Amino acid sequence: MKHITSLFFVIFAAYMFSAGDGAPCGDYGECDTFEPDLWNNESLQKGFSTYINYCYGCHSLKYSRWNRIATDLDIPEDLMFKYLIFDSEVKSGDLMTGSMIKFNAEQWFGVAPPDLTLVTRAHSPEWVYTYLRTFYEDGSKQYGVNNLVYPGAAMPNVLLSLQGQQILGCKDMLTYASNGGVKRDETGNNITEERCGYLLSLNNGQLSTEEFDQLIYDLTNFLTYVGEPAKRVRERMGWYVIFFFIIFTALAHLLYREYQKDYH
Repeated sequence: MKHITSLFFVIFAAYMFSAGDGAPCGDYGECDTFEPDLWNNESLQKGFSTYINYCYGCHSLKYSRWNRIATDLDIPEDLMFKYLIFDSEVKSGDLMTGSMIKFNAEQWFGVAPPDLTLVTRAHSPEWVYTYLRTFYEDGSKQYGVNNLVYPGAAMPNVLLSLQGQQILGCKDMLTYASNGGVKRDETGNNITEERCGYLLSLNNGQLSTEEFDQLIYDLTNFLTYVGEPAKRVRERMGWYVIFFFIIFTALAHLLYREYQKDYH
């Protein structure tokens, strides 16, 4: 038993060490902040449009149906079929299985593009938001780009024309002493050193940085909704449930007081 306990402790310590060794967003470090707004239908509609135009050609949403999204996001079905569905054989109740053949995808990309219905639950909305914004030029890769969050991703930067080019560059960064203070030279000036591996934007895309970040926010917001469409209903019903318990507790307390009068 003593040896088993020691072995368990070693395994647990090794796990904790390895778990804390890597950053949530890979080489990028901590993921960027992302707060979904699942009640903002305008944002979700824009994200849905971006997904159909730039992502759906490769990535399916096989656990989601067209009419469910149209209903939840207040999109009239006739407009959805006119502007967002390009296959005349698709019916409103069909699953969004996509059109790419798995065998062809493996030949082109080396691996079939994954279904994205649950991507924000498999990783996190913050991870997806950061991933979509951190592609950079890398001539050693098949499609000329790489990603800081997921190095070696077998995916071209389909939003390159909107975002513009990004490269890895260097910056002069402050150096810190062991006590946490900034190091300074004899004249009191801060000491810096050049560190590389930072994303630098060339700002030559169709959108400004703020506009592109908003587009990625809307897209990630939509993917967050798709991962759990019932969340909006569940959270709305939760307030009614809490209100019911408050009223029920108050009535039960009043009834208890009436019963207590009979005992005295």
